[in-house]
This record gives sequence, C-alpha cells and structure tokens, in this order.
Amino acid sequence: MRRTTLQLVVGVVALDAVAFGIYFLSDMAHRPQGTQTIFVAVWTAATAITVAFLLRRVRLARRL
Repeated sequence: MRRTTLQLVVGVVALDAVAFGIYFLSDMAHRPQGTQTIFVAVWTAATAITVAFLLRRVRLARRL
C-alpha cells in the first residue's frame, strides 16, 4: 500500500510540475482571462482524473 500511495503523491506532484512549467513558459499570466480559465479548468480536470485513477489503485492495494 505504501508504494501505491507514493505513486499517487508522485503522480500529482509530477502533473503539477508539468502544469506549472507550461504556465510559466507560455507566459499564461499575460494571456486573456478566457485562456487562463480554460488552462486552469483543464489542469483541474487532469488532476481529478489522475487522483481518481491512482486512488482506485490505493484502495485495491488496501484490500490485499
């Protein structure tokens, strides 16, 4: 279970690192508000999907 929990944490941290990188490299702070909103919505959806998928693996590991 520790391994799957660590995978969950690393997965979210890696996703956030990529999103931060894209945010700063694309100079998102100076883009139109609509573009920023779409970026944050996609980032949030990707995080939710990642957490749901990896949390399912943690729950399965707890049963074993």
